[in-house]
Amino acid sequence: MNFRIAKLDELEKLYDFYNEIIDHQKYDEYSPSWTKDVYPSKEDLKKHLEDDLFYVMEEEGRYVGAGSISLHEDVNYLNGSWSLKLKEDEIAVLHLLVIHPDYRGKGLSKQLLKYIIDDTKGKVKAIHLDVIGGNDMAARMYEKVGFKSIGLYEVYYEDTGNVMVNLMEYNY
Repeated sequence: MNFRIAKLDELEKLYDFYNEIIDHQKYDEYSPSWTKDVYPSKEDLKKHLEDDLFYVMEEEGRYVGAGSISLHEDVNYLNGSWSLKLKEDEIAVLHLLVIHPDYRGKGLSKQLLKYIIDDTKGKVKAIHLDVIGGNDMAARMYEKVGFKSIGLYEVYYEDTGNVMVNLMEYNY
């Protein structure tokens, strides 16, 4: 597997990758419940490519997994009960972490996440994320690589509305 940061000229390929994920959601026991052209929209992906670190995992030129890190706190998380009180630019937020359905069940999400954690070390002091309520499998995977749950929290997303999530953090 090859891990790297994607470039802006890969927007169409990333867009197609995430649309494959969305198309497969109906077959998944649990899925992120993303909506095509709402989240992640092509504009969302472009913004992540321009402003953030967008990681991809590839095999023979095919995306196997991907995820984005914003090097600042998410406005949805500002009132979370985080264990460390940090400045917004000392925090990264993980978005859009996913493994293609053809490659699931092989521990690849942990590998990609460990790569992201190692790469952001020294850039921030913590990584924050949320897990949609009921996605215990994802929460356990995050815990296995060192994330801690800080509790349930309500956030608003344009594709789902208000939703309860499990806020999680990784502290360096």
